Amino acid sequence: MRVVLVNEGTYPYVTGGVSTWCDQLVRGLSEVRWDLVAIVGTEPDRPATELPGNVRSLTAVPIWGAPRPARGRPERAAARLCRGMLGSTAADLVVFSEGLRELAVLAQEKKARFGRGAGRHPLAGAPLADILLDAWARARLDGIALPRLTLRDADEAAVLLEHALRPLAATLPADADLVHANANGLSSMVALAAKWRLGVPFLMTEHGVYLRERYLAAGEQSAGVKTALLRFHRALARLAYWEAELVTPVSGFNARWAVRHGADPAKLAVIGNGVDPARFPPLADEPAEPVIAWVGRIDPLKDLETLIRALAIVRRSVPDARLHLAGPVPAGNEDYAAACRAVAAEIGVAGAVTWAGPCASSREAFAVGQVAALSSISEGMPYTVLEAMMCGRPTVSTDVGGVAEAVGDAGFVVPPRDPAAFAAACVSLLTSPDLRATTGRGGRQRAMAEHTLDRCLSAYRDRYFRMLTRSVAPTRVLVTAR
Repeated sequence: MRVVLVNEGTYPYVTGGVSTWCDQLVRGLSEVRWDLVAIVGTEPDRPATELPGNVRSLTAVPIWGAPRPARGRPERAAARLCRGMLGSTAADLVVFSEGLRELAVLAQEKKARFGRGAGRHPLAGAPLADILLDAWARARLDGIALPRLTLRDADEAAVLLEHALRPLAATLPADADLVHANANGLSSMVALAAKWRLGVPFLMTEHGVYLRERYLAAGEQSAGVKTALLRFHRALARLAYWEAELVTPVSGFNARWAVRHGADPAKLAVIGNGVDPARFPPLADEPAEPVIAWVGRIDPLKDLETLIRALAIVRRSVPDARLHLAGPVPAGNEDYAAACRAVAAEIGVAGAVTWAGPCASSREAFAVGQVAALSSISEGMPYTVLEAMMCGRPTVSTDVGGVAEAVGDAGFVVPPRDPAAFAAACVSLLTSPDLRATTGRGGRQRAMAEHTLDRCLSAYRDRYFRMLTRSVAPTRVLVTAR
C-alpha cells in the first residue's frame, strides 16, 4: 500500500503535537510505503526526526520564495476563485471549486516525475489584486456584506493568497493509492489536486479545527485583508470537507464542526489519538512541593497568560505553589514568550515560574509536578493530556476541542480563559493527596481503555483498507460559470 501523507508546518521538520501523531502513524503502519509532503514557509533544513525505512520520499513544498510561473493564463480561473470565495451559497462553492481546479491544472508539470517536488505556481505574475477588486465590487453589488477594500488592501491580500495557493503545485507520485491530509486547509488542497489530476482518493484527519484556528489567529491586517483571507480559508475548508472520501476527526467536537461546514455525516469516523503505555508507565511517586506542570510549545493558542494568572490565585491558598513550563519557543513566538514573562513579573509570580525549555519526554516534566495542566483556547485531542493521564498524573484542562471527551470524569475540566476556575481546580488537587491519587488512577484507567496507540493505529489501518477496496468514482465535471 502506497500512501502520501501531507502536512503543513509539522512532520518531519518539527517535533511534538501533530508531528507525534505523524511519526506514530508512519512507524506504526510499517507495512505502508509512505511518501511525505511537508508544506513549509521556506526551504527547510534537515528533518528534526530520523525517518524510518518505509518512507519512500520526502518532498518539501515552500510557500515563500521565488515562484516558477505556470504555462497558460490564469486570469479566468483566478476570477472564479475570488468570486466564489466571497459568497456563501452552494453555487458560490461550485464557482470557487472551478477556479481552484483550473489553477491546479495550470500548476501541473507537463512531464511530472516521481520525487520532482513542486510544479509551477499558477498565479505568479497574474494581476490578482485587480481581479480581487473586481470580484469584491461585484459581490457588494449583489448584496454580499463586505468591508471596504482599498488598493493597498487588495495588493496585500493578493500576495498572501498567491502564496497560500502554491501547494497546488506539489507533484505527487503517480502510483499513490491514497492521499492522507493531516489537516484541512493547505494540506487538503494538495490532496484535492491529486484527486483531480490522478483520481487518487483522499482522507482528511483534523487534530484541531483548521478554519476555527485561522479565525483565532487572524492578525492585525485591515478588515478588508482579513475578510479576503478568511473567506478563502472558509471556501477551501468547505470544499475539502465535501470532496474528501473520508474525514477522521480526532474528537466529536471536531466532527460537529465539520458537519456544520459541509461534511457529509456518513463520511465521518472519529478516531481519537493514542499513546503507547510502554513509553508512559505510571509515575511511582510525586514531588513533595506543590508544582503545576505544563508541557507544550510556547504559543498564543496555549494561553499561558491564563495559566500564569491562575498561579497567582493558587498561591493565595497554597503560598509555595510553583509553575513548571516545559517546551520550546517556536520561531516567531518570541514576542509572545516575552509577553508571558512580563505578565508573571507584573503580578508578582516571576520567581515562582520555571521556564524549563524543551524536554526529551513529557513524562520527565510531569514527574516534576503534582498536577498536569493544559490551558489552551483551541485543541483537537492534545497528546499532553493523554500522556499525563497514562502516567497517572491528575489533570486540569480547559474545555476546548476534544479535551472533555478525552478526560471524561477522570480529571478536572474548566472553561477557557478563566484563571479563577483554573486556580480553584488546581487548589482542590494540590491540597488533597487522596484526591490526587484517586484522580490519577482514574486517568490511567481511562487512557488504557480508550486511548492506546494500538487502538488508534488499528483504526487507521482498517480505514485505509476499506478505502482501497472501494472503487473511486470519477471526479465530476463542474458546471462552467457564466
